[in-house]
Amino acid sequence: MLSSRPAVAFVAVSDFDAARAFYEGVLGLEIVSQNALGVVARAGGVTVRLIQPSLRASAVYTVLGFDTPDIAADAAALAGRGVVFERYDFLGETQDVDAIWTAPDGARVAWFKDPDGNVLSLSQHPPA
Repeated sequence: MLSSRPAVAFVAVSDFDAARAFYEGVLGLEIVSQNALGVVARAGGVTVRLIQPSLRASAVYTVLGFDTPDIAADAAALAGRGVVFERYDFLGETQDVDAIWTAPDGARVAWFKDPDGNVLSLSQHPPA
């Protein structure tokens, strides 16, 4: 029933101005609006709402991901803007020098955090 309806992602943040600076200034998302209830951004046709819940906890898992056709180029561009990519001990040698992990099926993923510690990712999937 909802497969044809636009999806909306929600990301909990503690400071709208800092979140906007990161999501707009660093990641390059288009900001659609901002008011006392949140910041509304757009990425690849998906609406992303940055909200300030009364109780916020940083998730240890990925809360928002971006598919890319060239993960190395996008990771390098983000690194040039100050983004630090996460290294996970349990992935060991499967993460390259740029912290990009290659899965057994050939998918490649790089994780990073926003100013509130929310885990975000870049993903590049092999051709089907």
